[in-house]
Parts: sequence; structure tokens; C-alpha cells
Amino acid sequence: AERQRIFARERSATRRALLTPEEAQQQRATIREINAARRATLTPEEAERQRIFARERSATRRALLTPEEAQQQRATIREINAARRA
Repeated sequence: AERQRIFARERSATRRALLTPEEAQQQRATIREINAARRATLTPEEAERQRIFARERSATRRALLTPEEAQQQRATIREINAARRA
């Protein structure tokens, strides 16, 4: 099962790498809409459970970063936020 997940991730990464920037942006927008629709149907309890799970997942991911990777991630996030505000 783990091997199948690895292969699926590799296939997805390859497929994303072949997208043009416009196609990638369109795909992200579509996924955001799907996720928003799914979140709208959640009960408040389920929404809170998902927020807790997402926070834990993010904390785990951050804990595994090297100091250099953490610094790079912070810089990237600052750029994204600046672009959103512009």
C-alpha cells in the first residue's frame, strides 16, 4: 500500500511538472473551489476537528525542516503574503 502511494505521488508530481503556469493556476483555483464547497457542508464539530488536524500536520511538517528550509519557507510565505496585499 505504501509503495502504491509513493508511485501515485510520483505520478502526480510528474503531471504537475508538465503543466503550464496558467494550467497550474487553474488547477489550484478548481481545487480551492472544491475544498470550499466541501468545508461548507461540514458540521461545526467536524470543521473544528479538521482545523486541529491541519494544525498538527503543519506543526509536524515544520518540526522536520532544517533551519535553512525553515528560513526559506518563511521567505516564500512573506513573498506570497506581500503579493496578496498588492
